[in-house]
Amino acid sequence: MNAQPTKQRKHRRPSEGACLRISLAFFSLIFLAPTSAISANARQNLSELFRTYGVKQGIIKPPKGLLSYPYLVPSGPYYQLFDWDTYFMGVALSYDGVGKPLADSVKDFLSFVDQNADARGYVPREIAPDGLWALPEMCKPFLAQAAYRASLTMGSAGWLRPWYDKLADTLAFWENTRRAPDGFFLWFNGVESGVDNNPAVSNHPAEVTEGVDLQCYLYREYLAMALLAKKLGHREDAARYAHQAEALRQKIRDQMWSRTEGMFLNIDSRTGKFIRIRTWTDLVPLWAGVATPAQAHRMIEEHVLNQKEFWAKYGIRTLAADEPLYDPHHGYWRGPVWVISNYLIMHGLMNYGYPQQAQELARRTQELLSRDLRQSGGMNECYNPDDGSPVGASHFVSWDLLGEHMLKEADENLDPTALKPF
Repeated sequence: MNAQPTKQRKHRRPSEGACLRISLAFFSLIFLAPTSAISANARQNLSELFRTYGVKQGIIKPPKGLLSYPYLVPSGPYYQLFDWDTYFMGVALSYDGVGKPLADSVKDFLSFVDQNADARGYVPREIAPDGLWALPEMCKPFLAQAAYRASLTMGSAGWLRPWYDKLADTLAFWENTRRAPDGFFLWFNGVESGVDNNPAVSNHPAEVTEGVDLQCYLYREYLAMALLAKKLGHREDAARYAHQAEALRQKIRDQMWSRTEGMFLNIDSRTGKFIRIRTWTDLVPLWAGVATPAQAHRMIEEHVLNQKEFWAKYGIRTLAADEPLYDPHHGYWRGPVWVISNYLIMHGLMNYGYPQQAQELARRTQELLSRDLRQSGGMNECYNPDDGSPVGASHFVSWDLLGEHMLKEADENLDPTALKPF
């Protein structure tokens, strides 16, 4: 998707919003250095550092215990199979032509679908060789996207045929057990969402937050299922999933958009009211291609590129800097920058006609990872947005692997997470 931002009408007195956009445009000219001259060196340097420090070693674990197939794990102390970590690691490994470990990881998840719970389609978001972890939290809706990415990398979806029905059942779980009265879907809690301490997701009580990010992930999951169903000859299923995807996208646009804030917001299902906390997960519609061009333009100009909110020296703050709970030093998902949020917002900028800013965000991310590797020999979960100092678990890999090719993607308008016929 390459939607263009809406144009301002001429000969009108600039509004407050227009003045902000003019200021941000000036900021872009002054502070966003062209990346074309440094991109090749930055790409090469990070790839060399990945090889030097063996970043990709140990991320594919052999079958063990409950896990019958080789599976992807973040390196370091981890040995569990995680849901969205697996997907994004598979996206990164697609550049190396490595798809089977992602397919095998999907098989490991699907092996437990309809086997260990009364709810049709349930599988926990985390599985270890010695047991099912994170009960009753559901695996995030990335399995169809992971199956699609693995099939694309391997050049065939045939491996999925025996698993197709179980994959379909994971979507049925969300439809049957996690739908609010207004038709949106609910996170059980922040940990299930993957953004553990997101202040816009309620933990107590659980299962009341309609997350913007969750709706976008399910929109993409429907799209992936439609593509896989068509590829495997399930034409009626393909048409149904495509219809569900479009209906959900339109619903997000219409009902989760706050004209007051100029961005999408989570909803409290108990009251039907917006949760007025500006977090990076409210920006996920940019990556998913859910936002209209006008909505995207306003979000990007007023929030993403706003230095007082999300735009920081080392990337995208995970919570707007002027929010009361913002904590760049110890906040985990309440301020520090993460590679995953930088990556998704980079693609959001690319989707809606902001290539220069996307390149700058990619450059900042790669420089951050390169510096950490040189200084510590590893990478961290997250970083201080202002000085780049590590503030999360050390020697973390997972979606940090995405950093290797971010500049290439920004420079050449590539998106390995794109969902299209294959």
